[in-house]
Amino acid sequence: MLRTIVIGAPPEVAAELGRSLDASGQFALLRAVDRYPPPQELGRMLRAYAPQVILLCADRLGETLAAASAIEEAVPSLPVVAFGSHLEPRTLLELMKRGIRDYLPPPFEPHSVTELAHRLQERLAKNPVSFALSDLVFAFLPAKAGVGASTIAMNLAVALSRQPNKRVLLADFDLNSGLVGFMLKIAGTYSLVDAAEMSAQLDDSLWSKLVQGKGNLHVLPAGRPDPGMRIEPAQIQRLLAFARRLYHVICSDLSGNLEKYSIELMHEAKRIFLVTTPEIPPLHLARERLRLLRQLELGDRVSILVNRYHRASAISIRQIEDVLEAPVYASFANSYRSVHQALVEGRPVEENSELGKQILELAKRILDPGAPQAQPAPKRFIEYFAVLHPKFSLREQ
Repeated sequence: MLRTIVIGAPPEVAAELGRSLDASGQFALLRAVDRYPPPQELGRMLRAYAPQVILLCADRLGETLAAASAIEEAVPSLPVVAFGSHLEPRTLLELMKRGIRDYLPPPFEPHSVTELAHRLQERLAKNPVSFALSDLVFAFLPAKAGVGASTIAMNLAVALSRQPNKRVLLADFDLNSGLVGFMLKIAGTYSLVDAAEMSAQLDDSLWSKLVQGKGNLHVLPAGRPDPGMRIEPAQIQRLLAFARRLYHVICSDLSGNLEKYSIELMHEAKRIFLVTTPEIPPLHLARERLRLLRQLELGDRVSILVNRYHRASAISIRQIEDVLEAPVYASFANSYRSVHQALVEGRPVEENSELGKQILELAKRILDPGAPQAQPAPKRFIEYFAVLHPKFSLREQ
């Protein structure tokens, strides 16, 4: 069946058209809008519903042509069919100039609807509709609890949303210890679990009820802890497929427990940020995480983030790279006071703080595909040995 949206029709006309489409058995009516949405709203609607055909009421020619142009710009291959009451030849000519070749006359007779469906199916078989899907899906995996992965994920998502024309989703997949909602003082009715359970029915209207936030940042908090709750890989796939049409960037905060759904999400991610701190226990666990991710053929997607690092740290960046056998992608200052104050106030860290500047630098870097990555330092066996055995001097001379 052809996924269809009706735009610009008065309610009584839309109802009549809907009955004809339903009776044909060839069309699935996703939504009927009795107005002509502005371009930004229209583009968002198309991404959310992913229709295969638009039925556009042509009774108001100026608004019809503006909507047709917005549709063409948003999804160039999407078929548009005009309909209306007694359209004049001049109107049909203007529609043809805009590339609208199909017209469905009232009263929407069954044979006309069926013939239209066959023409559209032939056209779509040759030229399928394709919607732009973002590949900027980032997963944040802590080496162990308490390394600050959620803090980095939240602040990075905010920084990304402040970049020009970047809509960002921050999703908390730590179902039992998720802190994203707490950090931003979000007390919504719905959670990521609800979104997963409704993943097969998601549309623009339902999604707007599920997410929290404002501007270019939307948040799916983890909700109340529920040890018995399970998310299936198929739910993750549907949820991400929907979100990728709506957002430029998706940041996923994981628990670190490597649940099946977390593994599925990391397979969908463009980059996995493995977050550690410059201490022996998290570095040991980070190395174990890396080993597993390499076994899962995800090693090439991993980027190491070192949190709470300062030059006086007992373990240097080079030593961390030696232990993990991977380059450090970025490091962040140990800014306890600024992070604490931000948590108290339910906001991200100040942009002009040391940590805020480092987060902003990372945001710009990951949005720039040409940005250089750090290269692994040469392996030095004595330092590697020293890191594993704390009685040796760890500080780089």
